[in-house]
Amino acid sequence: MKKLFLPALLFTAILLAGCYDSTQEITLNDDGSGTVSNTNDMSALISMAKQMGGADKMGEAGDQKIDSTFALGKEADSIPGLSSEEKEMVRKGTANITLNLKDEKFITKLNFPFSNPSEIGTLNQLSGKILASTMKTQMGALPGADAAAMPEQTSVDDYYTLEFSNGELTKKVNKEKYANAANDKYLEGLKEAGAMGLNTKVNYVINLPRPATKAEGKSVKLSEDKKKVTISADLEDFFEDASALEFKIKY
Repeated sequence: MKKLFLPALLFTAILLAGCYDSTQEITLNDDGSGTVSNTNDMSALISMAKQMGGADKMGEAGDQKIDSTFALGKEADSIPGLSSEEKEMVRKGTANITLNLKDEKFITKLNFPFSNPSEIGTLNQLSGKILASTMKTQMGALPGADAAAMPEQTSVDDYYTLEFSNGELTKKVNKEKYANAANDKYLEGLKEAGAMGLNTKVNYVINLPRPATKAEGKSVKLSEDKKKVTISADLEDFFEDASALEFKIKY
């Protein structure tokens, strides 16, 4: 994965506070195959790092600009603990990094194909590992940066199950796991950042191969042609009522 030369304060902000606007877009085909992309807009963290006292360091980094798309083949072998099946999934993926320090823009996007929607949950977990691995690798090379001290990156998706059968896609909260969500150090860090005005928003876009016959859920919005479903919620919504991100879609 392409190297990012950023000040340590920015990496600290990324790893401690996380992503403030994440969007998962799923495109389904008639046979159940498709693609899933996970986009993390961390642009607000550049401004946050400057406010933390990193303005001078940002200046030293210069007017750095990156807009790069690359395959994840090599990244598959650099992440510890992956099974051979998971490595193969990673190898099929691509990543895009858009960075502009001057314009305070920092967006990452990971794209993966899948043969069955049951693979989406695994791909979500892999996306987090890929991003965390890259950031921690960079931090480890920076003076005074303690990557090992950073909490393991998690996601609200870790607290749900996604099921697919016969043209029906259902996302349900895992109540047993959600009961311990308050002990998730990474999500708690996001929650604390929200209290400082940097709220995390999660968005889901599902592109269907044909019009939906049913689209249920507290936060579900259906397009006029009934082929696109959108679900959006804040992290605060997740902690107050996890059902805000549940849905059932039939098509």
